Amino acid sequence: MTGHTYQYQLGDSDSIEALLTALSSQFHLGTEPKKSVRHLLFDSFDWRLFQAGMQLDEVQDKDGHHLVLRSLADDSPYETIRLEGEVPRFTWNYSAGLMRERIAGPLQMRALLPVVEIRSQVIGLNLLDREEKTVVRLQLEENRARPAGRADYQPMTHLIRLLPVRGYDKYLKQVSRFLSDKVGLLNQSQPLISLALEAIGRKPMDYSSKLDFDLQPDTPAGEVARQIHTTLLDTLEQNLPGTRADLDSEFLHDLRVAIRRTRSALTQIKGVFPDAIVEEFKERFSWIGSITGPTRDLDVYLLGFEGYRDTLPEQFQSDLDPLHAFLVSHQKIEQQAMVRKLKSPHFHKLLKDWRAFLSTQADPGSAGDHSQKPIKKVARKRIYKTFKLVLEEGLAIHPHSQPDELHELRKSCKKLRYLLEFFQSLYPKEEIKPLIKTLKSLLDNLGDYQDLEVQAYKLREFAHQMVQEGAVPADTLLAMGMLVDGLLKRQQEARLVFAERFAQFADEQHVERYNRLFATKQDAKLNGAPS
Repeated sequence: MTGHTYQYQLGDSDSIEALLTALSSQFHLGTEPKKSVRHLLFDSFDWRLFQAGMQLDEVQDKDGHHLVLRSLADDSPYETIRLEGEVPRFTWNYSAGLMRERIAGPLQMRALLPVVEIRSQVIGLNLLDREEKTVVRLQLEENRARPAGRADYQPMTHLIRLLPVRGYDKYLKQVSRFLSDKVGLLNQSQPLISLALEAIGRKPMDYSSKLDFDLQPDTPAGEVARQIHTTLLDTLEQNLPGTRADLDSEFLHDLRVAIRRTRSALTQIKGVFPDAIVEEFKERFSWIGSITGPTRDLDVYLLGFEGYRDTLPEQFQSDLDPLHAFLVSHQKIEQQAMVRKLKSPHFHKLLKDWRAFLSTQADPGSAGDHSQKPIKKVARKRIYKTFKLVLEEGLAIHPHSQPDELHELRKSCKKLRYLLEFFQSLYPKEEIKPLIKTLKSLLDNLGDYQDLEVQAYKLREFAHQMVQEGAVPADTLLAMGMLVDGLLKRQQEARLVFAERFAQFADEQHVERYNRLFATKQDAKLNGAPS
């Protein structure tokens, strides 16, 4: 039992006084002065630490200013570091050590953001044996919580914690039994962050960019399309503040993914909206893609910069420093230009018009031909048609195929992936998940092939632009040339992997699963399979 923390839920301040009286009547206690503690709990916008079973707690009290990484399971600390200023936002801002090692994997490029603030009044108690030795420590906490840095504090669950002392497990068990059996306290197993969020009306994992619909097969397709588009619009709007503030690169990434999914849903879930609406908003959302593209491109180069640097021999790595300065400078310029457009009346009108359309009760007579059909029927037909297109385009690829042919295949694969993700809840998980996994593997390969070429040619553009903007060391241009050569070699390596990845997608058992899940009786006859 040593090393674990046990906690119980308390009521209001009156019940704390009653508990103190009960404990004093049963145990010999020493009391420490009451102290104030401020907790500020951090996570990424998409809850990466929480998903990894951790909570990051900035603690300020009379003992100092510390950052504590705790386990969600039992509240035990993994690592504590002393802070001199603010909590570092990114993992690369931390000094090398266990804290950085533990959070770097889950967080990657995401920023740490304050989530919820807690104010605690803590009464420390020491349970003493006959020799006046401390055998168990207790903490009684009166807690209040609020959203980080704003609003009024709200009442929060009060707690009593039992903190074990090594070698005195029997006393810990004795106090634990007394609190549960005699006093009637309920064990509180929720982590501190969950209790605090509950007090302010939130819950962990209240944002995710992943699609998680629970669709019913007979729901009209038009109704489902509106649900999908509304969820994507919510995701877009949730990421706007972080995108405008440039908190981290993933806000813009998730916003752009929501845009791509929206445009794909408009064109791939066919016949559920009037053609005029589809064409109008497809073009209007394309505009958002175009105004956010330059900033995202520079984000990608900055995120990959250390990887670029590491591909060069060590003696040439510092030659890329001017390139890094160029990327940082131009990212700021593009970010500012993008933010102006994202704050424009034109942009706000687009979102307002789209939500108004999605919120309006559809007139069956004014929608497309398929709006009243069961969604499973519409989804199955569209998925199967797109799958056959991917299969046809992929089988046509040969060693001498042009890059454009692989690019077209990539676009078709993306359409199929979005359809599978939109409608995966209509099918058994054990059937649909392997299809998505294999398709993602193929898409990763096609993405590498295209992106490496684009990056290589973009670096050539950067080199010319750096020359035009002023003096640039010849060594930097030479190092960038080495990068370009390396990227093009990696592109060819990705091309060689394609045949293997596509063979996995076109595997006989894989194709049979698509046929079983999505083919109609007519499709089965055309395929030569028994209906």
